[in-house]
Amino acid sequence: MNTPPATTFPAFAAGDLAWIGVIGPGICRESGRFETLLDQIVLRGFTTLVVDLASCPRMDSTFVGVLLRLVQGVGIPDGAAPKLRVILNRPTDQVRELLDTLCLDQYFEIGDLAVIEGMDQLSIEDRDLTKEEIMALSLDGHERLAAVNAGNAARFANLLGVLRKQLGATVPAGDRPRL
Repeated sequence: MNTPPATTFPAFAAGDLAWIGVIGPGICRESGRFETLLDQIVLRGFTTLVVDLASCPRMDSTFVGVLLRLVQGVGIPDGAAPKLRVILNRPTDQVRELLDTLCLDQYFEIGDLAVIEGMDQLSIEDRDLTKEEIMALSLDGHERLAAVNAGNAARFANLLGVLRKQLGATVPAGDRPRL
């Protein structure tokens, strides 16, 4: 029995600005769909992305890892336009606390922007990744989180060991092919 997604990601655009809502929890099982959405946004060449988190009550480290991959430029074609500006808009207190705990304030711009009227809805394919792809995505994101500081490295050491063992991954994150 397939469980319907618990989180939706409505996407809108105006000019070079894309706006994505995260409606529901930002959790591991939703991270594959979120990653494929972000890939499509990046490939369309937007220069600014607002990720509206006002309706995202909580977020886990795998989902944050997907956001970190985005701001670190994973998926942006070589020689592409300027790096994508990412604004995390109206995060809940629980999401802010997670970002603070993981020391990610230098990576994300936090905003309190009102929804922009008159934006066009984007037609985005809602495609999930396979279980193995989501595990590889989780491994890559957690390796990136662990590289931020020693506290994160210690926090995720056991999980990284489990993911590497399950995936048989011995190649460092930076050398792995794009998902």
